[in-house]
Amino acid sequence: MTKVTGKKVLIFIICIFVVWNLSWFLMTTIKYNKFIEVVPKNEWGLHFIKKEDGYIYSVKKPSYLSFTGNLGVANNEKQEALIIWPLLSGGYEYGFRLQKDGRAYEIYVDENMEPIHKDDMVAVQKVEEYKAELEKLLSKANEMWLLE
Repeated sequence: MTKVTGKKVLIFIICIFVVWNLSWFLMTTIKYNKFIEVVPKNEWGLHFIKKEDGYIYSVKKPSYLSFTGNLGVANNEKQEALIIWPLLSGGYEYGFRLQKDGRAYEIYVDENMEPIHKDDMVAVQKVEEYKAELEKLLSKANEMWLLE
């Protein structure tokens, strides 16, 4: 009787593993398909980077069994970037990365490109100072991926 129970437990664990892998594969493939369609494949057949009009667009699909990937739009000349995390439940989270005067700033912003942490005066000041650039990066992302 113990061997039968052991087999059942093993089969149950294998089934859970298969379902989890299949779920991960389907969810990430469906969610990221529209993003990778517009980014050409590299020599290894993977979608990574597209350069257009002085901007760099990137897609990072979630790693194995992770549900977190991101999209990126960068203006390397100005050292500004917008990182976008597609949420499985819909919508997006955003981050603004800025390198100026030998310092790097990474600021979480909302869908209106306002800093999430309003008590962080440096973040508020940098977002205000670079608001036009941040909105341009979001506009470029919307043009490339038709974000909803």
